[in-house]
Amino acid sequence: MAQRSEAGFPTDKLSALRLGRPLVAEVEAGRPEYRAWIEIRPLRTDADDAAQQQGWTRNDERRSFRLTHCEYVIERLDGWDYDIGSNEIKRTVATDEADLQALLQHWGVAPEGFTYPWDTDFPS
Repeated sequence: MAQRSEAGFPTDKLSALRLGRPLVAEVEAGRPEYRAWIEIRPLRTDADDAAQQQGWTRNDERRSFRLTHCEYVIERLDGWDYDIGSNEIKRTVATDEADLQALLQHWGVAPEGFTYPWDTDFPS
């Protein structure tokens, strides 16, 4: 069983966010011909760029995050043009982990529902 962090995320997922890695959760789409995801994308800073130039990844417990809720046309998910016909439902920025947790609760999405984009059909 995955250990939970103070932010409600499994520890490995919270660590990923602090290291600047995105997470996604599939949510119910508004129309049957669409699939929808919420993406959490940690915001990069100059300190992240400097660390990357030195060959390491910076861990930041005070990181901000962009949350985006988008729907994608199912028949386009496998191609290069997955964004044609997509709809951005909403987008906002969480200033820290507490704000992220509050926004997810407001949006009705549990932190444990998030995973790595490469483990899903999320288009990227």
